[in-house]
Amino acid sequence: MRMIGALLGFLSLLASAVTQGTAFTYQGYLRQGGTPANANHDFQFSLWTTASGGSQVGATQTLTNVPVQNGLFTVSLDFGTVWDGSDRFLQIAVRPAGSGGYTTLSPRVKINPTPYAILAGVANPIGAAGGDLSGSYPNPTVARLQGRSVSNAAPGNGQVLKWNGSAWAPAADDVGGLTLPFSGNASVPNGNAFYVLNSATGVSATAVAGETYSTSGVGVSGVANASSGFNYGIYGQSNSTSGVGVFGRAITTSGLTYGVYGQSNSTSGVGVFGRAITTSGLTYGVYGESRSTSGQGVYGLAAATSGFTLGVYGRSNSTDGIGVYGLAEANSGITFGVYGLSASTDGRGVYGLAAANSGVVYGVYGRSNSTDGTGVYGWAAATSGVVYGVYGRSNSTDGIGVYGLAEATSGVTLGVYGRSNSTSGWGVYGLAEATSGFTLGVYGRSNSTDGRGVYGWASATSGVVYGVYGLSESTAGRGVYGLAAATSGVVYGVYGLSNSPSGTGVYGWATATTGGAWGVRARTSSSASDAYGVHGEEPSGGAGHAVYAVGTLAATGTKSFQIDHPLRPETHYLNHFCAEGPEPYNIYRGTAVLDARGEAWVQLPDYFGAINRDPSYHLTPVGAPMPNLHVAVKVQNNRFKIAGGAPGKEVSWRIEAVRNDPWVQRYGYQTEQEKEDAIKGKYLHPELHGQPKERGIHYRPEPEPARNETSKP
Repeated sequence: MRMIGALLGFLSLLASAVTQGTAFTYQGYLRQGGTPANANHDFQFSLWTTASGGSQVGATQTLTNVPVQNGLFTVSLDFGTVWDGSDRFLQIAVRPAGSGGYTTLSPRVKINPTPYAILAGVANPIGAAGGDLSGSYPNPTVARLQGRSVSNAAPGNGQVLKWNGSAWAPAADDVGGLTLPFSGNASVPNGNAFYVLNSATGVSATAVAGETYSTSGVGVSGVANASSGFNYGIYGQSNSTSGVGVFGRAITTSGLTYGVYGQSNSTSGVGVFGRAITTSGLTYGVYGESRSTSGQGVYGLAAATSGFTLGVYGRSNSTDGIGVYGLAEANSGITFGVYGLSASTDGRGVYGLAAANSGVVYGVYGRSNSTDGTGVYGWAAATSGVVYGVYGRSNSTDGIGVYGLAEATSGVTLGVYGRSNSTSGWGVYGLAEATSGFTLGVYGRSNSTDGRGVYGWASATSGVVYGVYGLSESTAGRGVYGLAAATSGVVYGVYGLSNSPSGTGVYGWATATTGGAWGVRARTSSSASDAYGVHGEEPSGGAGHAVYAVGTLAATGTKSFQIDHPLRPETHYLNHFCAEGPEPYNIYRGTAVLDARGEAWVQLPDYFGAINRDPSYHLTPVGAPMPNLHVAVKVQNNRFKIAGGAPGKEVSWRIEAVRNDPWVQRYGYQTEQEKEDAIKGKYLHPELHGQPKERGIHYRPEPEPARNETSKP
């Protein structure tokens, strides 16, 4: 059939241009006798200055054997540096591949501005500057900010830019601390400005007493104003086996009252320091008691924003002592057994050390009877630095770094609550250093139906932060152990929350390089269909994954997707199971329409050749028998050719290929895998082979339950 007058021209131009070159992509639509063309054609492309007549710009480009499928063809054109902003029109001539003369299509196609984007990469701003800038490009100056004038005066050392009512001008940075008025002073370099000694040995003898009846007063207030050095806001010492270093009591039953309040502004100072140096007896470094429904037994504030500062520091060398002991006896209201706050980037909200290496000792012990209280509450308010909301340490083989007990059986109660705003801090950090014995880095327990055994919150929005971080070096210890003893209600043994875009709610790491070590082990004892050992969830339509494995993923049971049954969604599931084979397969499928010769090229994804090898082909005729249907050309350049079919009919095709991406090339895969010597003689499912459960590869004896510690004071 002759082509003259039988070809209809270009429908649309889909072109893109980049600053790296002058080439662009052209896509056209070709008809033959009113029917989309399906064969290779030769094309001649030339560029002109007008829609008809005019002058040719650049050389004619001839492209032969261009595939045309269902009327569509795509070519790449490059006329060189001819884009000077003037109009350009594309003229196309075409013929069947290798035969006859060319037919010129009409009209010419105007090239729209898209290819001219190649000029954008070399443009520079010129002329007068506008907006808040003055002068001319390329070197304008800043004349205004937000439309308001900027002074020409040069700033001095330590000055900042401030608005003075008429212009932005340099001025002193006078945002600083507030110095309160005081009365009375003395210069005593090595002694005491004020010293009181009560030499009486009576039970109620007091050297210094502070008392207030105000609902917002302070019994004793101590401030160490020195900005450096090891100084104390209040220092108390007792040498008695049953004495108290510092005892503060706020007797009003309401209002924001403090038994003892200490503040230090020094980078190495202590707000309140209590030391019980006797090595036996029930002694307290610091003892605080509050009976108010909104009071604090002990409140420590380290206001310095840098340096090694401690909101509350308690130490006991006694085998039966307590570094810090706080008791909030009110059974309602927001009460705290121990409350510590540190604003320093290297401080601790609460720091407790039980230095004895034996006996039942506690670094920090907090207890609250309130339904809305907290046994231990620590807050590290600094937004950077290595800070700890609560830091507890115990060297005893039978001790506890941090122990928090919330005894109320209802309400939102917290055994231990730790919070850190630092990008490299810890909400709660517990360390059990003993290398043997039943030791616990952090032990939390809640009996409430709406409580948490341990709650950790890392509220920093960036950085490597941990909601809860626990470390145990004992052969029988736990890094973090959480027990929710209630048998109903929404309770959590361990609950971890992280607001950081690169943080982790709960992180488990088994660092042993040999043996069957598990980073996280999850188990459910329920046989219900909605019970899960591990449950992962992502937002609907999210781009991530509810469960993601870096490396291989395996299962001893079946693998499936599960949805509500489309015909009986209220009463049934629908399960579809994954196909499995001895090789890692990739599958591709689709349909192709055969041309007038009964042939078709099938285009595969452009990444096909990069991740696949050894493809196999499956062809199914649709609409008519095709006894001669076959693969004429195997996959080359990410496409293959079908031939021997009925013209104009469809063919359903499928390719299966072996996965061959860089991961498989490096690590390979094993269809038959020998078990390691350590697990030979063991089974994935020993019960299916008539063997006891102890011969299971994944068998682990049930962990010993944590002891009930409620008998201690």
